[in-house]
Amino acid sequence: MPRRIQARLATLYDVELGVDVEDFVCDEETARSLGGDDAMRRGEVLFVVPEESGARVALFVEPGARVLVGDAWMAESAGFQRACLATEGVSHFVYLAFRADHEIAVSELELELQAEIDKWALGVLAPVEELAHPMRGRGATLIALRDRSRRLRERLFAHARFLDPAGSERGDRYRAAVRLASRYARDLEAAMLDRGDLDGLTRELRRFYRLGAREKIERIG
Repeated sequence: MPRRIQARLATLYDVELGVDVEDFVCDEETARSLGGDDAMRRGEVLFVVPEESGARVALFVEPGARVLVGDAWMAESAGFQRACLATEGVSHFVYLAFRADHEIAVSELELELQAEIDKWALGVLAPVEELAHPMRGRGATLIALRDRSRRLRERLFAHARFLDPAGSERGDRYRAAVRLASRYARDLEAAMLDRGDLDGLTRELRRFYRLGAREKIERIG
């Protein structure tokens, strides 16, 4: 499943990576040695450990989230949570690898913000082929996409739950990422999905992916 998510992100953002996320997925024992019980509590963690020759990277995603069945984005709470964990972890890995390939630093806020946007984008765009059934018609397909987007925004952002308290560095970073991603997804929905401009949506998402942290925040407004 991590490899499949990496392939979908690479296609969506038109990026080529010379690494396979599956080669960096670690087991629970390794995750505990790198991050203690916090890794188990969160369910997914990307570890970047500085070493003399560069950095050691490892991705932990709880085993249950590595195998998703059916349309997990519209599944019950447990299935939805597994989809979020897997996508968030792989999103962090892909974005870090992309920025490393271009020798560009990346902040933790950028990683979290991009992961929130990736969850919404993949959740909305993954079923386009299924929704575009010959018997459905374009109008019905667009209505289904808009409805899916609104439901995803509510589940991802309006009902977001945080492990870290407000006022803590990590807690404030997660809340800022969710707030910014929610606004961006809402704006894209109104500007692109409401008029069926999926090509325009893809172009915008690709442009956004390549911006720096300050540019992204300014673009969201």
